[in-house]
Amino acid sequence: MKKIVTVIMAVLMMMSVVTGASAAANSPSKPSQPIVVKQSNVSIKSLTYNGKTQSLNNKVTIKVKTNYGNVTLREGKDYKLVYTKAKNAGTYKVTVVGINSYKNFKLTKTYKINKANNKITMRASKSTVKYSKKKATTVTVKASGQGKKTYSTASTSKSLRKYISVNSKGKVTLKKGAKKGTYKVTVKYAGNGNYKAGTKTITIRVK
Repeated sequence: MKKIVTVIMAVLMMMSVVTGASAAANSPSKPSQPIVVKQSNVSIKSLTYNGKTQSLNNKVTIKVKTNYGNVTLREGKDYKLVYTKAKNAGTYKVTVVGINSYKNFKLTKTYKINKANNKITMRASKSTVKYSKKKATTVTVKASGQGKKTYSTASTSKSLRKYISVNSKGKVTLKKGAKKGTYKVTVKYAGNGNYKAGTKTITIRVK
């Protein structure tokens, strides 16, 4: 009987040790020994320029390997972020500072605010013109976007390209006798520090 009691007590003690270790791994806020971070992985969700100052709240995920096991840290409970909120596209630094049970954990990472797509609008004073053998026809194209602007007719088919031209102000000229068909005018914006380069094309039909 004494042997059975001894065995039962030994089993209970082993279960208590395993349960305690498991609890420490999942809830390391009250560890029996200091937490030591052996490895860390920090991922930051991508940001894109939107004209506003942006925060990293809910954008950072930190997973660490400690002497208690693998843990996903919680912002505000296990760590805080130290950085200056940014607005413009570029590369910035953020420092992760451990708090409470992770007060000895600290590292600095970089993150990016990517350039936004160029928002280009474009319209022509006429989308269709009548064929004329006697005179040239002009069409005014207006566009808006970010960065230096250039116009081109290169997207027009080679067989029609000689009949169309466009100047730097968006004035399109269809020469007299321009063949019937579809002509294309493309505007390109070079972009800038916050916007990518981009293009937009409109069509002008000669009927």
